[in-house]
Amino acid sequence: MGATDTSPAPRLPVGLKVSVDVRRDQQPHHDARIDAHLRVKAVGVGPSEEVPAVELAVVIALDVAAGRREAAAAALAAALRALPDGLSFTVLGGADATGAPTGCYPLRGRWALADTAEKRRAAFSTGRIAPAAGDRPPVGYPVWLAAARELFGERPLPVRHLLLITDGSSDDGTGAPDLDEPGPDDSALSTELGRCAGRFTADVLALGGDWDPAPLLAVVERLHGSPVDAPDRFGPAVTEAVRRLRRVRSPELPVSVRVRPAVREVTLTETAPRRQLLDAVHRPDEPRRFDFPTHQWEPGTRDYLLTLRVDASTDPLGVLLQLATVSVGDSTAPLLVRWLPPGVAVGAAASGGGGGTLQAMNVATQMRTALDRGYLALDPLARGEAEQQFGLAVRLANEIGADWVLDKVREVAEILEGSRGVVRVGPTVDPATVRRGRLHIASDHLLDLPEHPTGKPPTCPECHHPAGPLARYCIACGRRL
Repeated sequence: MGATDTSPAPRLPVGLKVSVDVRRDQQPHHDARIDAHLRVKAVGVGPSEEVPAVELAVVIALDVAAGRREAAAAALAAALRALPDGLSFTVLGGADATGAPTGCYPLRGRWALADTAEKRRAAFSTGRIAPAAGDRPPVGYPVWLAAARELFGERPLPVRHLLLITDGSSDDGTGAPDLDEPGPDDSALSTELGRCAGRFTADVLALGGDWDPAPLLAVVERLHGSPVDAPDRFGPAVTEAVRRLRRVRSPELPVSVRVRPAVREVTLTETAPRRQLLDAVHRPDEPRRFDFPTHQWEPGTRDYLLTLRVDASTDPLGVLLQLATVSVGDSTAPLLVRWLPPGVAVGAAASGGGGGTLQAMNVATQMRTALDRGYLALDPLARGEAEQQFGLAVRLANEIGADWVLDKVREVAEILEGSRGVVRVGPTVDPATVRRGRLHIASDHLLDLPEHPTGKPPTCPECHHPAGPLARYCIACGRRL
């Protein structure tokens, strides 16, 4: 699954289509920035809809306090009985006196192969799970990740996945890496995530409301999984996670970008279905090729922001130039621009010169970022910052018709005037609601972008400002569209 991973790929084929939308006319500079909307569509090919269970390895780690152990063990037993036959699995729960996670099942060996008898024995063994010890320091999420990494090293199957079920008992307070901030992060969690990236993926099932969402979000963002606000009876959530894994047709597909010598820097950010900056892998024999590993491909659409830094000082003017070629699997698309002569103004997106979906993507990304920052400002409560961020999120949501954002803001604040982004936060906010909200923002309501347009995008009839395809109000003048 990683750059050095030699495990076999699933047998299910996947069909891919790559498209690039960029504003064609650009001003030439020695350090010109070119933004492009990259979209990759994946469709299932062939009669089978699911990866065979024998190609999946799943580690289930249960980390709960004593007060939740009995209910969690019962829920886990139900989930184990529902595992598909042929799946490789192991169950971890609790920690020994040294702080190392202890194995709950199998009783002998490191891995079990699911069948009727194994699942029955595994369900019975959940009573052996020890709760997190209240008289010892927390285990820490890095320890669970390291244990899973070691186990997966012994089971090189195509799809490897960790299900971390926690009520926050393992949070050792070391903090989570800030994935939005550039620069190195030497925290224990960040270091272990770096070791695990590409080796397996992970979902987090958060129980109760006493956990810190930051490290949980760091885990799922770096390991390409989903955060789930799960009930105490979490068995169906485990079943759904395994069902989703069986829809994975390729555990890894790199997005490859080959560039002209004038291109100095390439960055790729996934904007949908997840928001994350991808790390490039360079090949020594191809210095102008950038491979960005991506994971968990199943039928659906992914959107990316591709950014190039280009030295256009020696390029010809007024002609189309191919700055880059983008490929995923066997599908390829060019990135073409035209450097304008001096004195020629760059036209707006409405000129039909491409780049029409960039505005929608940027607005949707800014909206969700503002929503997340608003929730972050509520824990602890910073009312002014929260109202400012929520106001921006509401205003942008009105522009593109994202009703789910308005619903999410209403859970913790009052919207006084949506088109202008006027929001009021009350004197108190339930901390558990805030924490669950942060998980929902990361996992629910994936950004929905329009297809690459062939004509002019809509504009406000009053001020002629470009409008999103689903906009109900103009973001510039507030007029109802």
